[in-house]
Amino acid sequence: MAISNKINLGFLVVGFVLFLSSLVSIFEMGRTRRSLGDVLSINVDNINASIQLLEVTDQNIFTLLNQIGVNQDSLLEMGSLYGDDRFEGYFRALGSSFTTNEEQALTDSIMFAYAAYMQILNEAPFLWEGNGYLARREWYIARLYPTYARLRYYIQELISLEQKLLKNNTQQIQDGFYRSIMPGVIAVASSILLLFLLSYFIRIYVIQPLRQMHTGVRNTLLFKKKYQVRLPAGDELSELNESITQLCDEHNKL
Repeated sequence: MAISNKINLGFLVVGFVLFLSSLVSIFEMGRTRRSLGDVLSINVDNINASIQLLEVTDQNIFTLLNQIGVNQDSLLEMGSLYGDDRFEGYFRALGSSFTTNEEQALTDSIMFAYAAYMQILNEAPFLWEGNGYLARREWYIARLYPTYARLRYYIQELISLEQKLLKNNTQQIQDGFYRSIMPGVIAVASSILLLFLLSYFIRIYVIQPLRQMHTGVRNTLLFKKKYQVRLPAGDELSELNESITQLCDEHNKL
């Protein structure tokens, strides 16, 4: 193989490695950003929806507490308590975006806790008939509040879980970023190594033979020594060395 071809091949290898690593880095970074970006958006939406679930639950219980000490007719003002469909709407939005078994398990727990809560809450209209403050208070403490507390606990657990998932996914984005730039780092390190190897190759196969030929020609011209430089055949330097050998032999015959 000609020397020029060897040198060109070395630079082509370095360029190809850099190009390939750049493509891998760009692809990996884009894929990580798109996939985990969507996951983070879902986590944030789930946290907001869970907080809204908690707010609706608290609003309902506070509305009922305001009615415990008033007369029976005031219960008619609580129509919004039984016709409020915000909880179901937020709950459906949450259930459609869950991806882990933990989320699904908490969803089931919230669903059953909410059903139990609403079942006991439906006792309020009948309890208000002919019962005063003490009976209503006892019903609230003994029956309604435990189901409310359990429902609230599961919702808070869901919020904590979504916050944990958000933290983990954020960490994955950071790890993915480092992973995506690793091919570039490896490419740079490999290119530096290849450049050192290429430099060594040029020094061994180009510079060193030229120095040998230069020394041989100088010894022939100054001291009439026989030109004895031998190089591997097959490239331009070997052809040049053969020509120099012939010239030096003719010079020594003069």
